[in-house]
Amino acid sequence: MDLATFLVQCLNAIQYGLLLFLVASGLTLIFGIMGVINLAHGSFYMIGAYMAYALAPGCSRCWGRLLHHAAGGCGAVGAAGLCAGVGVLQLPL
Repeated sequence: MDLATFLVQCLNAIQYGLLLFLVASGLTLIFGIMGVINLAHGSFYMIGAYMAYALAPGCSRCWGRLLHHAAGGCGAVGAAGLCAGVGVLQLPL
């Protein structure tokens, strides 16, 4: 590995670390203001990742279609959960 490639990789690592810091600090601010940690979003990420993993063999040539189907399936699961009344949060006004 030459020096230029090494420096580019170091800059990429710093950039990715700063991106993770911004995401983590944003989530900390949001959860700190809300006062409630909502872990339901993590389950939707997990459902979307599982659907992408399950659909990957059938969509090996078109990643856009794979992501579209995984996102649509995750949205369908979320909509079904809301229609069933699971996860509906009613705040007193």
